[in-house]
Amino acid sequence: MTAPDPVKAYEARLADLRATARSLDRRSGTNSTARGLTFLAVIGVIVARLIGPLPPLVWAIGAITAVAFVALVVFHAVLVTRMADIDLRIRLIERGQKRIAGDIAGFPERGERFFVPDHAYLGDLDIFGSSSLFQLLSAAETGPGERTLAAWLSAPASAPEIAERQESARELATLPAYLEELAVDGATSRTRGRDAEPLLDWAEGRAGKLSPPLSMPLARVGQALVVLTVGLLVVGQIVGVETLGRLRHLWLVPLMLQIGVLGLLRGAMTPILSVVASPEEPFGRYVALIRRVEGQSFSAARTAALRKMLAGASGADASRALYALQRIVSFAELRHNGMAYILFNTLLLWDVFCAIALDRWRARFGREVRAWIAALGEIEALASLATFSYEHPDFAFPEVTNGEPMFEAGGLGHPLIPAKRRVCNDVSLGGAGHALMITGSNMSGKSTLLRSIGVNAVLALAGAPVCAENLRMRAATVRTSMRIKDSLEEGVSHFYAELGRLKAVVDAVNGGDKVLFLLDEVLHGTNSRERRIGAKAVVIHLLARGAIGAVSSHDLGLADLEKESEGRVRNVHFEELVEGGKMTFDYKLKPGVVTTANALRLMKLIGIAVELPD
Repeated sequence: MTAPDPVKAYEARLADLRATARSLDRRSGTNSTARGLTFLAVIGVIVARLIGPLPPLVWAIGAITAVAFVALVVFHAVLVTRMADIDLRIRLIERGQKRIAGDIAGFPERGERFFVPDHAYLGDLDIFGSSSLFQLLSAAETGPGERTLAAWLSAPASAPEIAERQESARELATLPAYLEELAVDGATSRTRGRDAEPLLDWAEGRAGKLSPPLSMPLARVGQALVVLTVGLLVVGQIVGVETLGRLRHLWLVPLMLQIGVLGLLRGAMTPILSVVASPEEPFGRYVALIRRVEGQSFSAARTAALRKMLAGASGADASRALYALQRIVSFAELRHNGMAYILFNTLLLWDVFCAIALDRWRARFGREVRAWIAALGEIEALASLATFSYEHPDFAFPEVTNGEPMFEAGGLGHPLIPAKRRVCNDVSLGGAGHALMITGSNMSGKSTLLRSIGVNAVLALAGAPVCAENLRMRAATVRTSMRIKDSLEEGVSHFYAELGRLKAVVDAVNGGDKVLFLLDEVLHGTNSRERRIGAKAVVIHLLARGAIGAVSSHDLGLADLEKESEGRVRNVHFEELVEGGKMTFDYKLKPGVVTTANALRLMKLIGIAVELPD
């Protein structure tokens, strides 16, 4: 079965959405005109009545016009909601088009909050930040979804776990309409960039709890006082002044008492209500997204299990519970409405009733919320992998197995380089204890190849498709030493900073990890003699402990590693082409050691007088 062309599919979908948007805009204009006319007609009837009496027919016409005006207002509200939904879908599809084109630098979701300093590879491989892998891969619209995907990109999964993620991603990739609905529901939750920890802290009793033994009995007393206050007030109004006399004011006594209760409970209620009713926190906002998951059947084991976790015995456990929470939170949010809040809270102890309802909800469902949020985050992360697969049908799902380290790829490229400029190569690092020594001139592609290997390994170990025709590898830990930064503030030289990175790679191997290492311009912060001795020692040490990897260097003396390692290190290279006084690169990987160098040619091309050797 031929995979659908996502470019054409997005273009067609965008055309449909824009046509719908234009139609809704026309209907909105017509509605606005009709509302204006009916409003003027109602005003005309009112003005005419002020001038003099009106016949019954005019009153009837005025009443019908008023009803029509209200109906048009309601219809306009529905129309505005529909237009906002279409606008959101257009933005989501346009973002998909940009991901396909590689135009991701302007995306707001850069994932920088997930960056871990001194991580094994995050900084070297552009996993987070501007123009990063996270921006290209993430279709998550909620904080939990972003966090789950970031965790998958930050640490390798086991081979069985990867296989389950791939199965789910493959299935979801065949459901583009469903992926769109997931994205819309996630976006309307407005929780991107916000973690669910405040909700989890509250649900699990670490924040905002009515502390026994004093608070709950007082709250119950307050509830009884409200019933008494309202009851006496109503009775006083019904029976009348003549019968009750001054007793008609008896309701003020329980009112004073309940105000006292409110004052005593304020300290206990404020933490729970300020957290739960905060407009910045994602309480109860996941209902639509969870309903979408509960309502879909999945054949893949992983997604089916996640759906079952959310749906529970009733088929909608999580969504019903969170909808109940959402309703309580909507009542609690009255505290943001000024005078109305003061009136309701004084007369009805609004905060007390909300706090009791929240405490009761937490006692019943609080222990399950973490599992629900984790399942939701995983569904969104899987949807990101699926969207990535759908938008890049030429990317392959890799074969990842357990065992000794191994990496073999055909047509491997860098996914962050747009397809029109991307040059792909076949790469084989061999089995355990084997590596590539990459030599070549400046700008010829050495570092890009290392990053291509690393980024695709990260994708494979996260369960995602890779930028390759095919890829086979064993589950391993990626370790890099590429972008070394010295620090004037800490007094750390470039060379010493690189030694720190190399030590981390060596420590991982010594600790028994199965390592895929990538070392760019290894030890170039020291002189050539010490570089050769040190670099050879590091590589031989890593290979002796079963690691695999690739090393790049300008130092052709390191090419001796192929002979000294008895073939476990294999020389490959990139080279430049000079034609008509211009230097070009084909970025194609070739066997053996590079035989040309371009530093002097580059100097001459920019006007520096230097003699070129024969």
